[in-house]
Amino acid sequence: MRSATMLVRIPGNWIGDLCTACDLSVKVLKCVPMNGKGGMSLLQIDSPEDLTGTSLSERIRALEPLCDVKLTPAGPGRFVGTAQTSTCLVCKLLADHGCFLDSASSKSDGLLQWNVIAPNAEALKGMVDKVKALGCTIELKKVSKLNTASELTRTQERVLQMAYELGYFEIPRKVNLDKLARRLEISKATLDVMIRRAQKKIIAGHMNELA
Repeated sequence: MRSATMLVRIPGNWIGDLCTACDLSVKVLKCVPMNGKGGMSLLQIDSPEDLTGTSLSERIRALEPLCDVKLTPAGPGRFVGTAQTSTCLVCKLLADHGCFLDSASSKSDGLLQWNVIAPNAEALKGMVDKVKALGCTIELKKVSKLNTASELTRTQERVLQMAYELGYFEIPRKVNLDKLARRLEISKATLDVMIRRAQKKIIAGHMNELA
């Protein structure tokens, strides 16, 4: 397995166009292929506080008319939700090569940062070559082997994602361990151990990459 981080520019991509036009950031937390051609993405959008979910949805549909977008407020200037399209170039391209878009985020000048999981180096190269053949630009920033021993469990991923979204890792913290434990319906002691074990895996994986 390979994990790759790359910068991609896709002409006409609504995420890049939206970020450039509205001075906001978009994170694709997950991207799931649907019906062989389309796809559904789980999004987090951080925007100026004067933009509403309705106005954001309208701007997205103006750029991508066939996009079915549903957004929910998640704090001042932050929205989470889904965007579903009947044709998704990214989803199809990745699926054709057995790759998965683990996450994506908008950068400056319409660039997108992709974090991709590929079954092997050959599949990753095939996907990159296809992106370039479609008229997109792509720059590989980092490629590493996945160490399955250091991968987070689904429960650890769920706990860390909620902790991140609620501001547990921010300085100062927006939510403490007690409140987070109540949201997850587990004990404070259990949650503390889960977070520390997950953080240890992430740090160990990072240190192994540097070794």
